[in-house]
Amino acid sequence: MTNRNSIIPVREPELIAAEARKKYHGNDEKVATTSIKTLKVDGVEIISRYCQAHEFELMRAMILALSPRQRALVKSIFCDSKCTYAFSATLHPWDEKLATEIGEQLERIALKQKSGHNGIMVTARDSDMNRSIDIEPNWE
Repeated sequence: MTNRNSIIPVREPELIAAEARKKYHGNDEKVATTSIKTLKVDGVEIISRYCQAHEFELMRAMILALSPRQRALVKSIFCDSKCTYAFSATLHPWDEKLATEIGEQLERIALKQKSGHNGIMVTARDSDMNRSIDIEPNWE
């Protein structure tokens, strides 16, 4: 089953419910809602801890909302499904000003589409240090 406005395939609710009963005593929070494990959007790897279709959709929108210059700096974005819209974006090279701009833009999209997030961290891993900016949880 696919949402007509989406490029992310969504698993049938009956399959999700059956898997939840079989593996998680009926709790469907950890059950993948899409067959996608990772997604690449304009060179950016998108990952959802529990392969949740709605998280892939949101992160795809976040990446597409970045300017081409900003998008070129982003290596990956991850949503921690355990924390409801908690994101971590990793940059190729570190640029504190652009990292702040990217984090702020990711936040704007989360606020616009989902009324908030549980934190956004933008990091870059260099050979000698780990740099990051953190945006506190924000719900409207």
